[in-house]
Amino acid sequence: MKRTLCFIVIFSVFIFSCRIRSIEPEDYKPQIEGHLSPKEVKEIIEYKFSKAGIKLAPFVTLNLRGIKIRTDGYDSNLNVGYVYLIEPPENMKFTEEYQRPLTKSEMDELERLRKTEGYYILFINEGPKEKVEAAADEFLQLLYSKNVLLKYKAPEPEKESVEKTKEKSENKSEDKPADSKEEDKAE
Repeated sequence: MKRTLCFIVIFSVFIFSCRIRSIEPEDYKPQIEGHLSPKEVKEIIEYKFSKAGIKLAPFVTLNLRGIKIRTDGYDSNLNVGYVYLIEPPENMKFTEEYQRPLTKSEMDELERLRKTEGYYILFINEGPKEKVEAAADEFLQLLYSKNVLLKYKAPEPEKESVEKTKEKSENKSEDKPADSKEEDKAE
């Protein structure tokens, strides 16, 4: 009787520990030390993309020629987005649908769509901060090279401030003694 009771207790503890837990994808904590969570990746990507003029809407699902992609962020005006690929441990599942890794044929089709229809999706594998930042920077360079994005251009100064600057420089040159004006011309 004691052995049976002991077996039942051990067996029930084992089943309880192997039970699948449901979590939100955003609450996922990476199993490998140093890897980023989806929240941390979102902060990095949104910062870098917003500096480039990309306005991401969260969790947009696309259906591109039968390939279903749940993006973590997507700008529908530019057809630009990103997906952070994570694999939960076996004892965990996400409450919401998350993006599964794509097959080689699906990735080939996405590459074709990028070339022909201008869809640009950055797929980032779970990893450390340096890898995520490097992937984002490389992706932004691709977007600049394909003229999807224009490089940031500082705003033009207002005409009044340009005229005031010219006036100040003219006044400074008038204030110089005659000898220094001749020296300026000689240089």
